[in-house]
Amino acid sequence: MVDQWVARRPDLDPRPMALFGRLTRADTLANGAIAATLRAHGLNRGEFDVLATLYRGGEEMSAGALAGALLLSPAATTNRLDRLQAAGLLSRLPDPEDGRGVRVRLTDAGRDLLKRSVEDHVRGLESLLALLSPDEREQLSALLARLLHSMAALQD
Repeated sequence: MVDQWVARRPDLDPRPMALFGRLTRADTLANGAIAATLRAHGLNRGEFDVLATLYRGGEEMSAGALAGALLLSPAATTNRLDRLQAAGLLSRLPDPEDGRGVRVRLTDAGRDLLKRSVEDHVRGLESLLALLSPDEREQLSALLARLLHSMAALQD
């Protein structure tokens, strides 16, 4: 692709297109692998994110705090919570500090499922990175962090 662009438009440097093409392809492949791992546990990525956020946050939090941590609208959060509650993976309780609020709590089944799925998830991510040395992983992570920072600055 780079050679073809250079031949047709020698005045343009096509390397940024190649780089972002690789990022897009890596994202597509990673998302497919992650989805397959989570699907084996009966979860989609959004549901996994809810369970993982609750687990990391101490297994219980307000619905509002959960929505904020997930960067979701209240409606989208409610949709995910409804599915997970119907599956017996979490429960919702009145918030004793806010009469209008709701606390969301992992059930034993939700905690057990999260523990199993996160172990497989991490193993899957490790396999995607298997060809990179620890130093290369750190370098890639640092470079992507810088790229994301500079891209976010362009949005401001």
